[in-house]
Amino acid sequence: MTHQTAPADLILEATATLRRQLLDHSVYRMVDSVDALRVFMRDHSFAVLDFMWLLKRLQTEFAGTSHPWTPPLEPELARFVNEIVLGEESDEDGQGGHCSHFELYLRSMTECGADTSPVQTMLHALRQNESVPEALAAAEAPPYVTQFVISNAELAQHGSLTQVVAGFCFGREDIIPDMFQLLLDELENHGLHAPAMQFYIRRHIELDEEHHGPLTRRMINTVCNSPQRIAEAIAAAEAAISHRIGLWDGVVHQLRQTSVGC
Repeated sequence: MTHQTAPADLILEATATLRRQLLDHSVYRMVDSVDALRVFMRDHSFAVLDFMWLLKRLQTEFAGTSHPWTPPLEPELARFVNEIVLGEESDEDGQGGHCSHFELYLRSMTECGADTSPVQTMLHALRQNESVPEALAAAEAPPYVTQFVISNAELAQHGSLTQVVAGFCFGREDIIPDMFQLLLDELENHGLHAPAMQFYIRRHIELDEEHHGPLTRRMINTVCNSPQRIAEAIAAAEAAISHRIGLWDGVVHQLRQTSVGC
């Protein structure tokens, strides 16, 4: 009997070059001081926020959030996505309580003196029912942040289920442990003291590597049940990784412009 390669493995193989480019990016090496970390966190905070837009789209698709409630059509996938939501929206905060990973990130920004006002301004604008582009403009987000966030907003709102699952898996949960380990190594190599940020990074590595990453790959293997969907997922994964590379390119440019980092 011929062994059939799982869709997730096919997509990993197809995106291997882009993944290597992302993991070889210079941004991780440039976060070598507290000032550099502050710049990185200010811009990266927008990605921490729009991550939840993709996750909530998946929760709507698999678990259902409409009223009146009806049972999910795919109970296993509903369970998978709800487990991820539990970890991301109300995780342990390292202080005996619980909070979202976004709130944990804001706390770590405050601890190391990073500027939270841009992303907080965006949040305020969104709560006033302004559009994502309007909220980004109010926050005076730089172009590379704006491009990244709008791409994810469009994916979350208008992407097909296959595209959203692929972007979420291969642009986020599957590759974040590797990215964050590189960042954590640099912080530790340079002796930077940022306990809340280091807790945030370690928690993400633990959850995504051991739990969330495997869950999203199972989603991929369930959803990508035809050659057409696999091809669609490969394109979406490539786009998601490329957008992240663009974000990191912008952060590196900013660090060089402000003479922060090496």
